[in-house]
Formats: sequence, C-alpha cells, structure tokens
Amino acid sequence: MEAVAIRGRRPAAVAFVLLLVLLVQGVRAVGANAETERRDTMLSLTNDDRAAHDRDALVLNARLSRYAKRHSHAMAQTGYLFHTANLAAKLDGLDWSIGGENVGVGSSLDGLEDAFMHSKPHRKNILRTSFDHSAVGVYHDDNGNYWVTVIFYG
Repeated sequence: MEAVAIRGRRPAAVAFVLLLVLLVQGVRAVGANAETERRDTMLSLTNDDRAAHDRDALVLNARLSRYAKRHSHAMAQTGYLFHTANLAAKLDGLDWSIGGENVGVGSSLDGLEDAFMHSKPHRKNILRTSFDHSAVGVYHDDNGNYWVTVIFYG
C-alpha cells in the first residue's frame, strides 16, 4: 500500500518540478525582455536624435551589446562611471576605422539621452556621420538608476 501512495505522489511531484522550471524560465524571459526593451529604447532615442540632424540610423550589434551590458553592470557595481579600457580590442574582428563610447548614469533613459546631447563630446559621438553601428548596454539597478554604455563604430 505504501508503494502505491508514493507512486500517487510522484506525478504530482514531477508536475510541481516542471511548473517550477517553467516559472523560473518565465521570470528569466521577462527579465530578458525588459533588458531588451531598455536597450532598444536607448538605441531608439539615439537614432531619433540622429534623424533630427539628418543622420542615418545606427545598426545594432547584438553581440557587442552583450559586452556593453556587462560594462554597464560593472559600473553599477563599482558605483562610478568609466570607459572601456581598450575599446579597439572590443571592436577587433568588426569592420571599423573609428570608434567611440558614451557612458552615463541617470534616473531615466530619456534624461540620459538628453544629457548626452547637451554634452559636446557625447553629442559629437551621437551625431558623427562616420559611425554607422552601435552597441548598447543598459543596467537598471535596485535604486532605480540606469547605467548605460553606448559604443559607436564605423
């Protein structure tokens, strides 16, 4: 009789484990979707500013964006902004002759893009006609701050 009771619980246990796995995957997917939305929003804001100044839109490099996201996370962890130590090494293997990087932290992505456009060197990166590709990494910390890395190249 005991064996029957255990077998009776096994399908419930398996169903519970499967449900748990699906929930965890769902949470990861929601997190990944939010990260992708933030990245896409930042790129859209940058491209909107480029369009307003008759510049072509930047094409997103998803692989390099994964690095940019890690860089943004590293800045959040240390609590201060810093540029990529060797940007040329990060661009190795890509078709580029010029590269640049904007980094920032703020309470909104709109506010960060506005701050970039009001800073001469950041604005220059955003509007440079020789840049045609970009990588964007956004990390949203527990305090509500957005840490952003935007890499430009062309």
